Amino acid sequence: MLAIERLIRDRLAAIPDVPGGVSSVAELSMEAVAGRRFPALFVGADGYRVEDDKSPGAIAVASRWLVIVAVRHVGDARGGSAARDAASDLATEVMARLYRWQPPGHKPLMAAAPPKPDYATGVLLYPLAFEAIHIINRKE
Repeated sequence: MLAIERLIRDRLAAIPDVPGGVSSVAELSMEAVAGRRFPALFVGADGYRVEDDKSPGAIAVASRWLVIVAVRHVGDARGGSAARDAASDLATEVMARLYRWQPPGHKPLMAAAPPKPDYATGVLLYPLAFEAIHIINRKE
């Protein structure tokens, strides 16, 4: 269930012009991004739900994955409009690369409702959410 994180990170690593790279969401906090290069992407699990458990031999689990687009732009540090503009193309690129992409052993990723963005002093953390359905076969 959690192995998909590496696959998502590898796929996003091919996006050009992301000097902050692609990291685990475990490395993400406003304090941690203070000295980081931008833009940057952070990937991590955000729980799961049971999609289907009616089969006695398998369960379908929908894992929710977040990709946080992190940008810094102090052009409008108070309102954040410059940071949102800076994040727009990268967020679109992430969505284009992950929406309906099918990692091995999973159904195609589907977009999901994300949590709200976080903005402070010129740094915007803009989340995108995806669900990955994985079939887990029962073992005796």
